[in-house]
Amino acid sequence: MNHFIAGIIKIILLEASLGLLLIDRLVDVKWEKHRRWAARGLAALMVLAWGNFGGLRGNFGLVHQWEQFHFYLGAKYQVELGSFDLYKAAIMADRESTHVLDNLKETREISTFEVVPVAKALEDAPRIRAKFSDARWAEFKDDWRRMVSTAGGWERILMDHGNSNSPAWALIAHPIAELLPLTPFNQTLIGLIDMILMGIMWFFIFKTFGERPALVALFLWAAMPIVFDYLSGSFLRWDWIFCLGMALCFMKKEKWATAGAFFGFAVATKLFPLYFGVCLGIRALFVIQREKKIPARYKRFFVGTVATGLAAVLLSAAMFGGFWVWKEYKQRIDVARVEKFYSIQYSLQTVYLQVTNSSAEELVKGGLLFPGEIKQALPAVDIQNQSAGFFLAKLLFTLMVVVLLLRADDVQAFTLGPLLVFVWLTVNMYYWNMLGFVALGLFLRKDRPPLGALLGLHAIFMFYYLYQHLNRGFSEGYAIAVCLAAWIATFAFFEWRAVKGRVGELIGLTPPPAAPKPAKS
Repeated sequence: MNHFIAGIIKIILLEASLGLLLIDRLVDVKWEKHRRWAARGLAALMVLAWGNFGGLRGNFGLVHQWEQFHFYLGAKYQVELGSFDLYKAAIMADRESTHVLDNLKETREISTFEVVPVAKALEDAPRIRAKFSDARWAEFKDDWRRMVSTAGGWERILMDHGNSNSPAWALIAHPIAELLPLTPFNQTLIGLIDMILMGIMWFFIFKTFGERPALVALFLWAAMPIVFDYLSGSFLRWDWIFCLGMALCFMKKEKWATAGAFFGFAVATKLFPLYFGVCLGIRALFVIQREKKIPARYKRFFVGTVATGLAAVLLSAAMFGGFWVWKEYKQRIDVARVEKFYSIQYSLQTVYLQVTNSSAEELVKGGLLFPGEIKQALPAVDIQNQSAGFFLAKLLFTLMVVVLLLRADDVQAFTLGPLLVFVWLTVNMYYWNMLGFVALGLFLRKDRPPLGALLGLHAIFMFYYLYQHLNRGFSEGYAIAVCLAAWIATFAFFEWRAVKGRVGELIGLTPPPAAPKPAKS
């Protein structure tokens, strides 16, 4: 479907969902059956739109060759390639086999994200080849032949930013890749793994939280732009969100050790889910201060988290021959933290650098939403030179998130994790679907500021689908980062107005007001 028409349809669906949420609040019990069916229909239509209106990746296909190159080969040859050598090994294998890369002049050095000449990239070719046995090298070349037989554009693919998953992810992905040879049928099967995981997760969310909250969460999860196009048909790319969704369900069921186990693996496989736990931890501190003891549920959650996370680290190190795999993974994360802007990023860092590196005239002329250039993308703009000021900005926005946690229960607090991810890390837009969990938590809160925040999320993504057609130089990710920063600040302002007289009570510094004594007869 035409990209513009698809965006307009999604705007209409978002408007309809926003209107239904307002009707829900205004009419209470009226037309309950009709509203339930409307919510079902809207969620179904948005899921259909998420899957490119049934076309999937084109002609009802699902395999994402670009992604499977990185993640299938990266998982299967984890021992030989580590985090940084896939592109070099592919060029070497191609020179001994298919020669589809004969015209390739440059490639990306994954250890630095710099673009380098192929000759420079292959200076350490003997080291890479030495990590393969002869049989294993022949197998890698066969996989390369099969991979390039069904996809093109390899010059662009080898300019990507590489495999971003941890050794804990490979702990599961590696055996699957070894078990399933690279055939068209198996590639489709591999592409279905994430879809199956999402089906299981949403089944549990519906069973655990009820239909209406789950429909709201599913709708926003599917409303996120570019997620399907970038990650569907890949290989086990949604294990982290599956684990977070299951953790939510088991928290709700009061099975805290199991919830912690799922959360521990989510952190081990992707790291940034840690901020979901930070939100829960801040909420736990409030509870501990009020009750003057540590509730057993937090102890069980902590034990489950640590046990699973530690097991994942130790088992993956044993599987892949040492803790070197985790050292390389840390280097991979460090590089990602300081990389320059590209259009599918969204983070507070991009907004901060835009404000601090723009003149007053620039800000007035283009406004924050329509910049003439993205400052973070300029060679002279380096976050390391502004680290102190940016740290203070992150603390300020963290305090805003803390305000949002004051009245949240445990589940609602956990769902606010994506806000801290936005504040503290640089995240690509194809992780936006975790905002579906934010929507779930907001819908579960019946007070007014969270309802306004839920409506605001709808408005932000209506704006995205409009903005992407304004020809602003692929700055949609930046514009949405501005909107999310404003959304957090606005939500925190209204939430603070609602709780400012009770802050001491909510964080446990002052006792709750005594209940009024019954009147004497």
